[in-house]
Amino acid sequence: MEVGTGIFLASLVLGLVLLYGQTKDRWGWKKILVRVLWGSIALGCLTALLIWIYGKYETRVMAQTEFLSIVLGDKAPDVKFKKGNPSAEDGQVWLYRNSSSENEAVVIFKGTEVKGVLYVGSCSYCYKISGLGIGTDYTELREKLGDPTSVAISPDQLRRLASFERWNLVFQLKENRVNAFGIYDPKFGPIVFSKQTSDTE
Repeated sequence: MEVGTGIFLASLVLGLVLLYGQTKDRWGWKKILVRVLWGSIALGCLTALLIWIYGKYETRVMAQTEFLSIVLGDKAPDVKFKKGNPSAEDGQVWLYRNSSSENEAVVIFKGTEVKGVLYVGSCSYCYKISGLGIGTDYTELREKLGDPTSVAISPDQLRRLASFERWNLVFQLKENRVNAFGIYDPKFGPIVFSKQTSDTE
């Protein structure tokens, strides 16, 4: 604590003591303290309620059309304009790797349009959609989003892709937890695994 802060707090306490001494016979200090206490409790409850409402509002489920600055239906030039050249490119799949971490963005095309955008990584707080992200378990997904429209199983049977058409959301799960997630355009069908490489296509 700084000297100035200490002096201010000491003056405040001393002032309150002097005020009480001068007015204890004329003011109803018991009533004042009770009102201050109940007012503080009410203000604290109201603040907690507003924080809870804001949290619910922020994590509400809505159909998503944009993720990682890419909009479903963007063309390849739009993606390059927004994200630059991909770190790797395999036909209809572009990979954007973060050089300072293991996090990646995967952009999946169908013809010339973006079919889906996925975030792959270990960072559980970096990105979330409707409060869901890396580390979320399958039970929580289903409680919040309902049953998936389709579920694709990888050839090695270790991973699953759960697509939720109503929300344009897709989640890749391994060991019953999300390890990649993003959005997709239902008009092109769900995101599935490639039989040859077990990667998303």
